[in-house]
Amino acid sequence: MKTRRSCREAALQALYQFDTLGEFSPESLQFFLDHFQAQQEIDDDDAAERVSAGDLCSHLVRGVVEHAEYIDGEIARASAHWSLDRMSRVDRNIIRIATFEMAFCPDIPRKVSINEALEIAKRFAAPESPMFINGVLDKIAGQLPARDE
Repeated sequence: MKTRRSCREAALQALYQFDTLGEFSPESLQFFLDHFQAQQEIDDDDAAERVSAGDLCSHLVRGVVEHAEYIDGEIARASAHWSLDRMSRVDRNIIRIATFEMAFCPDIPRKVSINEALEIAKRFAAPESPMFINGVLDKIAGQLPARDE
């Protein structure tokens, strides 16, 4: 069984690949899912329905790509002294996933998106990255329209 975190990690890996290649296509996402992720169910007792890991990974990746202009704009506003190009690919894509969740996934509390981003950063990013990512995501959360959580 896959956890939601492992699906977020897979989405990070897919976005890193696309960011590195400078190209996203539905075919490249399907190639990633076919070759690097088994289509397993998410182990989430609180979920009302079971979703395959590939479906959640695909949802996150497609969401980030579909809303890239908005997401990158929010990141740029929140990180005045750091352009997106100056950020590491790992940090940039962790922030993109969390921003997508905070802006477009009302079923996920913003605090959960931030915490998940920090835990993933501890595993994949540089040692100083979690503090940077937390600062950017806190600002983004404050910039987004309020919602009930």
